[in-house]
Amino acid sequence: MNYDNKCNIAYSRVSSKGQENNTSLDYQRNRLEAFGKSNSINNLTFVSDVDSGGNANRKGIQQIEHLVKAGIVDTIYITKLDRLYRSVLDGARFIHLCLEHNVNLQATDEPISTKSPVQMLQINLLLSIADFERSNIAIRTQQGKQSTFNAGNRAQGNIPIGYKSSAKGMIIDSSKSVIVNKIFRRYNKTRSLTNVKRYLDNAGYTTARNKSFSRKAIYNILKNPTYVGLISFNGNTKAGNHQPIISKRLFTAVNK
Repeated sequence: MNYDNKCNIAYSRVSSKGQENNTSLDYQRNRLEAFGKSNSINNLTFVSDVDSGGNANRKGIQQIEHLVKAGIVDTIYITKLDRLYRSVLDGARFIHLCLEHNVNLQATDEPISTKSPVQMLQINLLLSIADFERSNIAIRTQQGKQSTFNAGNRAQGNIPIGYKSSAKGMIIDSSKSVIVNKIFRRYNKTRSLTNVKRYLDNAGYTTARNKSFSRKAIYNILKNPTYVGLISFNGNTKAGNHQPIISKRLFTAVNK
């Protein structure tokens, strides 16, 4: 039963904007709108997130929790339970919060709600499955990165300035590698980050994002073993497939 002084929340979520149509925000919103019209649901407020289902601090979820605690929510509508949470503990906590404030939870594409013990059992089972899937995705992602590292390729992080991506992996970007060389040689000569920064600014050199180099950015470049042909992952370092920009002798001299 929907009370006139309470609102109904239609919640949708995707992990990224590039997801498939069957889980996109537009698809979910259309399904929720259609469900609302066919069931004469009034006071429908749409809330969405573009974030991981494992993140309990999503902006939309925080907003909903605030409204639930204020006692002004009647029912929360979702397309599927995994849009809400993929963590059993976080999902159970959220559902408990809803039950404490007499807020019902209803899915449009799954036969679940919080109105009966049987449906609550279904919710717990689905949350467990979602949590299992999320854990498997994390494991497969980590295994993929490890495999990439074992093959001699950079496993994570942004490609450092001086390199660029190609079908064959990371290759030298001749227009930017010149800057890296100058940074190492200038610092080896002056031993001063301030001097190197002043030199780069006066020469008009900029970062990959077309911004001036900060002292921290210069320091990170000087400490990055990628420039001598090495790659790192999970505390391990080995020779990579990419070509070095700086000699090991110069890198050692700069970092001694």
